[in-house]
Amino acid sequence: MSDAVLSGSLTAFRLPAVLTFLSNTHATGTLTAANESNAARFYFADGALIFAGTNQESLRLGAILMRRRKITREQRDRIDALMQRDGGQFGSLAVREGVVTDEQLRDFLKVQVSEIVYDAFVWDRGTFSFTRDAELPAHAVTIAIDLPNLIMEGARRIEEWAQCVALLPDKDVVFRVVARPRDEKITLTADEWKILFLINAQRTLDDLARDSDEDAVAVYRVVYGLLSNHLIEPVNAPPPDDGTLPPSDAMLYDELPEDATVRQTTPRFGAESTVRDSPDDDTHLLLSTEERLSYADVVRPIVAQLTIEADAMNGARVIPLTEGDYLLGRHRDNTIELTDAGVSSFHARIYRGPDGYTIEDLKSRNGTFVNGSRVFHATLSDGDVVHVGQTDLVYRVLFSG
Repeated sequence: MSDAVLSGSLTAFRLPAVLTFLSNTHATGTLTAANESNAARFYFADGALIFAGTNQESLRLGAILMRRRKITREQRDRIDALMQRDGGQFGSLAVREGVVTDEQLRDFLKVQVSEIVYDAFVWDRGTFSFTRDAELPAHAVTIAIDLPNLIMEGARRIEEWAQCVALLPDKDVVFRVVARPRDEKITLTADEWKILFLINAQRTLDDLARDSDEDAVAVYRVVYGLLSNHLIEPVNAPPPDDGTLPPSDAMLYDELPEDATVRQTTPRFGAESTVRDSPDDDTHLLLSTEERLSYADVVRPIVAQLTIEADAMNGARVIPLTEGDYLLGRHRDNTIELTDAGVSSFHARIYRGPDGYTIEDLKSRNGTFVNGSRVFHATLSDGDVVHVGQTDLVYRVLFSG
């Protein structure tokens, strides 16, 4: 790559200013921007932005198509498997598989480039450099982007993100659920239910933004709405004195061990993404008016059971699953207590979600496995074998509405 002809700090020169300069000077070449964890490249031809790329998984074309409800998780995984086996580009494979049309692909390539630009717009630290090297990656599909409009929208998003951070300044804060969604007549939007199911008194706000497969601004909107309506609270916060119901035992995980593990993205939700109504305050940008759904609307009725095939002390036993939430581990406060020494104190959470019961690993020491594969977040199917420590639990669906 040729030497940089323009470089600097994103603290001193934010990306919109750099892009505007390159556009106005009809530059041709490659702009590289990077901060502590992310990097992005923007390709210019005579001042026009024609392609962009990033190292962020959440901004891959497959992830964007899934967020926009254009493909399912299963379709994305199938195309990813084809890419690994046969090579090729995700977009062209998606067209070949009949998942999207050529016209839709071109539209979503524009969306992808726009999202990469918007993401980098809010970086307030890092560096940038521009070279005359205009060679595109082999997989690139060039597109025409209206850069001035893109910059105007990016400026709006910078302001929106700044207000989000002002309302929720600590990205490391951990929340827990205060209310009992099933017992109380709570109505939320699909996005709020999605985030609420992820809140387990262990994920940080930053984790929620990453694990939800959603845009960070959208996650902040939802979390702030849940917090404002007293449905969640920060972990270790003082008990509420306004008559709010205390958290259910199944929702309290304050004593979870710090065993490290990797996270996996969340299960899909069938309803369209929405955000809840705005309260009467100055945070209107975080909230909008959409349809609300009850717990019964988003969670399919299901009765199931776990048969513990091998437990060090108790042998085989059957545990009916009829409630909304269970904790599994060695600690006596677990709903499903196991005496297996290979099981962590609070090993996993099993909860009823939109597609049935879901198991979520809680940073366990030895991991959680379903049918021999390690999982971090997986919806269970009839006949699945869950393995924790030296214990096998066979999952059976007895009734599904």
